[in-house]
Amino acid sequence: MKSFGTMLASYGGVGPGFNFLRIALAFSIVFYHVLTNSGHYALAQGPLLWFLEYSLVPMFFALSGFLITGSAQRLSLENFLINRALRIVPALAVDILVCAFIIGPAVTTLPLGDYFTDPGFFAYMLNIIGWTHFQLPGVFASHPVPQVNGALWTIPWEIYCYTIMSVMMVTGAVRRPKATVLLLAVFLAAGLAVTRFTSANAGDGLHTLFVGRGAQLITSFLCGILAYQLRDRIPMSRLLFAACVAVAFAAMVLLDISATQSVAYRLVLMPVLTYITIYAGLSRLRLPKFLERGDYSYDVYLYHVPFIQLAILLGPPILVGTAIGIVLLSLTVGVVVLCIAAASWHLVEKPILSLRKRYSLAGKMIAEGDARASMRGATA
Repeated sequence: MKSFGTMLASYGGVGPGFNFLRIALAFSIVFYHVLTNSGHYALAQGPLLWFLEYSLVPMFFALSGFLITGSAQRLSLENFLINRALRIVPALAVDILVCAFIIGPAVTTLPLGDYFTDPGFFAYMLNIIGWTHFQLPGVFASHPVPQVNGALWTIPWEIYCYTIMSVMMVTGAVRRPKATVLLLAVFLAAGLAVTRFTSANAGDGLHTLFVGRGAQLITSFLCGILAYQLRDRIPMSRLLFAACVAVAFAAMVLLDISATQSVAYRLVLMPVLTYITIYAGLSRLRLPKFLERGDYSYDVYLYHVPFIQLAILLGPPILVGTAIGIVLLSLTVGVVVLCIAAASWHLVEKPILSLRKRYSLAGKMIAEGDARASMRGATA
């Protein structure tokens, strides 16, 4: 039976379904945030749909852990960190500046002088370095969710994951699956201990680190790392994939939103979601041609909440609290954000990522694609 490793090697190290998976996850998150930001929070956290919150972002982190472990095993620590910074920071910085200097001034209820001198305006800039602030002064304050971009909550946890990876590179653990198993076991055991021996209020910092939603992301990231380290031993099995889907479906039906705070359920569900994620990424899932021109998923994630909020502000009242509003918002925001993501990719990310071509697989792919396009143009 083929393994994850043999499948990955047969595709030259780039799974044919990873781009599809990223886009699918990104737009599923768009749909979920349409629900939460348009007055359907109870629906979003209710039966069945709650599992979107539980699974979507952790699947992104599992995918990230799997993919960057390959880079971490090839690169020096310096090049790895440069690689990650070039991937994350430029697009994030542009998103923050667009929200603060274009969207904010255009819609704030405050005089512009007050807006630009408010401490909240300056605090919002700290998002660029991963210190999250979700509000701008006078912006979307009357919305069901009075935030500019709540999706930024994952950025610090992404930084924490890269810090963990850096330590694993320095210690050599990135090449030792037993060390990853030990780290994962210690992290989960700490979460179980915090749950058992402290209350959420008494141990707020400990709960945030070991029990809360962010801890779920670290768990899935470590599962992704382990999946890459054991890629030659993990079978690419339809039967195992179907079993994992069945377990995930059973959890969706039988559990509820409180499961997001349960470390015990993660012992089963994070490996299950990781297997589903990697299996899908190594499957032949094709995107439409126009979506194959770049990796738009990160920008879709960065920009979707501000434009959901803009649509609610500028659109008709029917967009809030109605079923038709869910459909209209999802379609409208999906199209607009995809266009913005494409512009950001081609104008910001792609030129910067091309700088990675000396040591990055993604950078080399961009450079080779540009070279092939130039050759076709020269021979046409």
